[in-house]
Amino acid sequence: MQNRRVKSYLRPTAAALLAAVAVLGTVQACTDLDESPTSTVSPSNYYRTEQEVLGGLAGVYSSLRSVAGDYWYASEASSDEGIFPTRGSNWLDNGKWIEFKEQTWTPGSAAAGENINGTFEQFSRGIARANTVLTSLQPNTVPNQASIVAELRALRAYYYYVLNDAFGGVPIDSVPDVRPRERNTRAEVFNYIERELLAVRTDLPVTRPASEYGRLTRGAVDAVLASLYLNAQVMSGEVTAAGLQPGPARWQDAANFADSIFNSGVYSLAADWRSNFIPNNDNSPENIFVVRFTNQPGLGLTIINRMGHYNHYGSPGGWNGFSTPSEAYNAFDDNDQRKQAFLIGPQVSLETGQPITDNTGNPLVLVPEIGNIRQAAENAGIRPYKFTFDPAHAAEHMGNDYPVFRLAEIYLIKAEAVNELGRTGEGVDLVNTIRARVFSPPEPLGAEAQTQAGLREAILRERLFELNSEGKRRTDMIRMGVYTSAFQYKEQKEPYRILWPIPTRQIQTNPLLTQNAGY
Repeated sequence: MQNRRVKSYLRPTAAALLAAVAVLGTVQACTDLDESPTSTVSPSNYYRTEQEVLGGLAGVYSSLRSVAGDYWYASEASSDEGIFPTRGSNWLDNGKWIEFKEQTWTPGSAAAGENINGTFEQFSRGIARANTVLTSLQPNTVPNQASIVAELRALRAYYYYVLNDAFGGVPIDSVPDVRPRERNTRAEVFNYIERELLAVRTDLPVTRPASEYGRLTRGAVDAVLASLYLNAQVMSGEVTAAGLQPGPARWQDAANFADSIFNSGVYSLAADWRSNFIPNNDNSPENIFVVRFTNQPGLGLTIINRMGHYNHYGSPGGWNGFSTPSEAYNAFDDNDQRKQAFLIGPQVSLETGQPITDNTGNPLVLVPEIGNIRQAAENAGIRPYKFTFDPAHAAEHMGNDYPVFRLAEIYLIKAEAVNELGRTGEGVDLVNTIRARVFSPPEPLGAEAQTQAGLREAILRERLFELNSEGKRRTDMIRMGVYTSAFQYKEQKEPYRILWPIPTRQIQTNPLLTQNAGY
């Protein structure tokens, strides 16, 4: 068993952190209007010391875990790179995984009631917590206050970024009171995110000491901005029943903030691509913005369990769910090292390396064909094994950190932006830079990618290869106009499904919310 240092979001004193948990437990999400607020937080009785503020900040960071939770589930399961087949009674879950794969969710269906609603609630809760700490800080003075305020505002802006991506316009809320609010337009939310991030980025440090690893830096904000601008036509546009009415393109801004990250001198591509996803991946020079996990009960990354077979490791074993459609797997070049990050064929224990069996006692052989996703076999489906097993795991909780943004994606963001600006040759070079470390001998993009249209298609494929299982595919497919017409569907889906519905529960608790078009 390997020994790993225990990682945490922040390092306030235990007393301060416990106090923060007690206080934050009473803060309502900004759409949870069933109860009167009971929080006793006020400027006169809390957030008067740096340790108390850091405790409150830890609570705001906790919502980041949903990037690898409900938001990840819904994004991956509704894209062309992920599928959760029903295996007997396992992964039936009232049919929600079928809804995601077939894009048939409704505001009150199983998918909307669970993972889609969880996405809405978790990031709304993060916003509410940030508002509480920011409001309580206003009359007080603590060390590093400007930087902490910038950190809180940047986290809040990122949570709005996720909500905008998933649901479009949502209520913009900057105070901790709990009351119904009308939705702002998607363009208004986009502009708010942009203003907040631009206002605080220079108050954040370029680097942090190892003891503060995982906290936001200027590079993390620049990465969010680069992605925001890359997706500007979607995230500032409006979605009608007929589909997207795009907003203005911001390609040059996306390229500029990618350059800001390159020019900072802080980040570099990891020599070994797989090292970005191992249990000790906090050492990766590629990490820009991560969600920290630790191999402790209730605090670990569970993506490995979602795909692992029941017998891939000891108690409690994998959950035998998340799989990769064969079309996505077959799109990889056989010489691409990234294709090795999948499990297929005869299987061995992730702990011992010894052959393992299925639940009938026969050798476990994973096959690419899933067949009927409502009645899939135990061994059906290729399994994405990007985040590798942690020998020091605590049950299903692994210590791998989850990258929200890493440097390889910044190369792809700039490549796409400059290609849309007509600088296709520059874009090709950027893509070839990240391909160089996963092919030996090198295999640069071919002639078909040397035109603007060709490179556009090549970048969508390259993002599949490089960012598989990192929760980016749904957003990429929407930006490229293929989310509702992907190859796994037999027919075109309704174009308004590029936004998820506002869950019925949220409209019940906030009657001022209106439903997304088409639903």
